[in-house]
Amino acid sequence: MPDTLAANPFTADAVTRPAVEKTGRRPDFWIGYSGETITGPEVADFLDATRVVLEKTGWTRSYTDNDPEIPEPDESLSIKAMLLTLWRYAREALGQEGPLTLTYGMYRVDNNDAKRVADRVLDALVAAYTGTPTAQATAWAERKNRTWGEVRDLLTAGVDLARTHGPR
Repeated sequence: MPDTLAANPFTADAVTRPAVEKTGRRPDFWIGYSGETITGPEVADFLDATRVVLEKTGWTRSYTDNDPEIPEPDESLSIKAMLLTLWRYAREALGQEGPLTLTYGMYRVDNNDAKRVADRVLDALVAAYTGTPTAQATAWAERKNRTWGEVRDLLTAGVDLARTHGPR
């Protein structure tokens, strides 16, 4: 069985070094929505929990909107009825069992503060990996031909980066 860390391209020094540098350039990098510092271990636990959720429910690159079960809008409905129908569909979509995208997998782990910082950690890794400073991990995960193995490697590297280099 191959060593997962050695095979993980996100753990290569050429990726982790610039990603760690990016975390130090922004004074607010480790600050969550609450305005409080989110510790590295808290972010690592969040990313690890996201990985577990996606392993249990399955991962998908993206969702398609061509579901034949969803009826066409009924223009004779009142605005209130339309909004209630839309609300029901949204609730069903958010409550689906799987497979889930990276974004929805992160929402399943209920910690908005850690999610905000975890997004930054993953973005820093993808930016360093792609060599593009504005890369976003969720968009990267939705690219055609992306695999669960690649997304899992990203999450694993995020756990390591946060635990090793995040604040205590």
